Amino acid sequence: MTQTDTGMELYLSYIGGDNDALGKLISIHGASLVLFINRYVNNIATSEELMVDTFCDLVLKKPRFKGNSTFKTYLFKIAKNKAISYVRHVSRYGTVPLADVENELRDHITLEEMVIDDEEKRTVLHAMSRLSADHATVLQLIYFEELSHADTAFIMRRTVGQIKALVYRARQALKNELEKGGYVYEEG
Repeated sequence: MTQTDTGMELYLSYIGGDNDALGKLISIHGASLVLFINRYVNNIATSEELMVDTFCDLVLKKPRFKGNSTFKTYLFKIAKNKAISYVRHVSRYGTVPLADVENELRDHITLEEMVIDDEEKRTVLHAMSRLSADHATVLQLIYFEELSHADTAFIMRRTVGQIKALVYRARQALKNELEKGGYVYEEG
């Protein structure tokens, strides 16, 4: 890592006894985690709960992070596992009523619009909501969270080559969605 890993520094401060460092970690990564988790669960309230659970894992399982990746990558990996476990549980034991999903989806879009105030980014975000889960997730991690291909591969349990191919296909799918919506897509 050439740049400093602020998350890692805060995490080490927290382990060293600085309880304020955990609050700083939550303020830095909390909103991004909620949006990331929501790609899996489609429920903002549940996403917020799973984000809190993710940070609870950090508190309870301090020694497990060995520094093999950036702290942000580690955190998103925990969040993905929490989201997948939740989705599996819901699929086994019951589903969320459709009306709740529709209300949460509206809330989700409103939350993202508050976070992303640039009209062009908002257009891209709406087009991404029509992509497959893998396509939307890989684009979010690579372009919105600015994670490397290696970190994204770690989170999504894929190889770097698979991630590169997935990014290519996801960009093509996004281009098609944008063009369907009348947006002129320019290769950059």
